[in-house]
Amino acid sequence: MNRVRSRFQILSAFWILMFSVFSVALADEGGLAAPSRSVDPPGDFEAEYVACDEFAGVGLVPLANVFDLVPADYTVIEPIPGLAIIVAQAGSCSEISVEGGWSQPGIFAQFGVAVVPPLTPGNGDFYQILFATDHPLLAAKLRRRGVKARFTPRLSYQIDDQPALTVDVPKPPKLAFELMGPITLPDPTAPPNPVSVFNYYTQTRRHGNVLQQNVVEGIRLGEGSAVTLIAIGSDMQDIVGGEILMFPFFSSPEVFDQAALSVIVDAF
Repeated sequence: MNRVRSRFQILSAFWILMFSVFSVALADEGGLAAPSRSVDPPGDFEAEYVACDEFAGVGLVPLANVFDLVPADYTVIEPIPGLAIIVAQAGSCSEISVEGGWSQPGIFAQFGVAVVPPLTPGNGDFYQILFATDHPLLAAKLRRRGVKARFTPRLSYQIDDQPALTVDVPKPPKLAFELMGPITLPDPTAPPNPVSVFNYYTQTRRHGNVLQQNVVEGIRLGEGSAVTLIAIGSDMQDIVGGEILMFPFFSSPEVFDQAALSVIVDAF
């Protein structure tokens, strides 16, 4: 009887977890409402990206276009008075895992504004405006910590035979954008760059300032100066100041071996 009860308790816990994860995912898609009580206490957690193709582009937009999107606790970097630095990033990975499990191929995308680092500086420090992924658990765990992450099954990242890059980030709709243009792929035999750290911050109501710290190993860079961002959503067009944004400072397709993601609530 005890053995039957144990099995029942294990199965019950499993299905509660499954419902909790996918109900959050469905809520992103306009389906079920997210549960008010969670079996995932919103503390720190770890994730990992493995064997990824990635693109990152760094450009400039008018400071006035992003000023109200960045909380007062952060200072937007102005390389030229009246202008702000933005980064648009997307990647396709052979594996995305969360807490050592839930491993599956996946895609992610994010968009941020460069800020003065509030904690130990990384190679880049950004206030996050958008995060999207087709990994349901990663999206769910970030959302429970107040991050505006979206589960986006139709997120796409493609490199054709030319080669040319096409990235489609359809959600959230008002921040939707695409990345398009010819690229030169990284040389897989080239020595990798040193380990790099990229920090993305989000200010939340319940969990303070949440840090997503990405420690990236084995980065190799290509060339993508002809890649442009096409702003689809109305809010993204407001940020860009139109429909097209170039990346004059940095525009590169990349490959990397792995990136360890640490998500820290109440970081400061």
